[in-house]
Amino acid sequence: MRLFDRFRSEPVYNTRAVVQRTGVPADTFRAWERRYGLPRPMRSAGNQRLYSERDIAIIGWLRDQTRAGLTISQAVALFRVGEGEAAVVATGELDSAPVRSDGRRGPRGDANRLGGFRERVVEALIAFDGGAAERAVEEAVALVAVDGVCRHVLEAGLVEIGERWERGEVGVGAEHFASGYVMRKLAALFNLSQPQSGRGPVVAACVEGELHEIGLLSKSLVLSRHGFRVVYLGANLPCADLMGVVREVGAPVVLLSATTETACGKLRETIAVLRAAKVGSVGPLVGYGGRLFRERPELRDGVDGVFLGDEDRDTVETVERMMAGVETGLPG
Repeated sequence: MRLFDRFRSEPVYNTRAVVQRTGVPADTFRAWERRYGLPRPMRSAGNQRLYSERDIAIIGWLRDQTRAGLTISQAVALFRVGEGEAAVVATGELDSAPVRSDGRRGPRGDANRLGGFRERVVEALIAFDGGAAERAVEEAVALVAVDGVCRHVLEAGLVEIGERWERGEVGVGAEHFASGYVMRKLAALFNLSQPQSGRGPVVAACVEGELHEIGLLSKSLVLSRHGFRVVYLGANLPCADLMGVVREVGAPVVLLSATTETACGKLRETIAVLRAAKVGSVGPLVGYGGRLFRERPELRDGVDGVFLGDEDRDTVETVERMMAGVETGLPG
């Protein structure tokens, strides 16, 4: 029997009870949950976290490992070995080598396996071999959390193919084939993530004229997997239609994406309309993102919204703060 199997798994303890029993601050184990998928609380009918005896035991064990000198990523990796899971940091942000069951680090090459999966996917898609790409992705998902695969294999692979196309190394057909594959894969993973349930709703859309939606879909998947209800509207949505959906579902938070300078101008216009709308007591609050804002941060000046950040964890934490602002009646 595995170490934690002897603990009951019924979700009965609220956050305060967990803090009292473990001495670990709530912000700390919530950060572990967001980044590593540990612990794994359930949600009450009112969408509050509920923890089991097993969750409490895991939190206490992780606390003890970090006090003994391990980093939290090493402690999580050691936990996964003991539980028969892959000894790879769950987010795919492989900043340290995995830890073996004997407590020693594994080879540094093991920690870089995502790069190998990305290379396999890129070469398969350039060769129009969707089957080979699918096998590589499925192998990666078996080892690393979906968030990491989306970011470091699918999105990064597509960026690499786009750069090869710009250099004239691959044809436009390969770039289109790759985009289609990545879009279908992300959409399938998003549908499996139960985006219809959770806190929110959060409406996600590309502004009118913006046709590149892969980044937005990837962020929507991450948010869904972190307990948010996401109403995904896709690319090139006129402002009037966006407003209609926001009002119909009563969305307290809206996320917008723009990747070109023209779309950036449309983003500012759309946010102005959203700001003037009366939806809820303080909303809708508006977050925005897109590769353009990462590469040219000066373009964020004058955008009356909250930048979603560079990393997936930044996006989750930003939306958490925005939602908390809505729930407390304060600006996000």
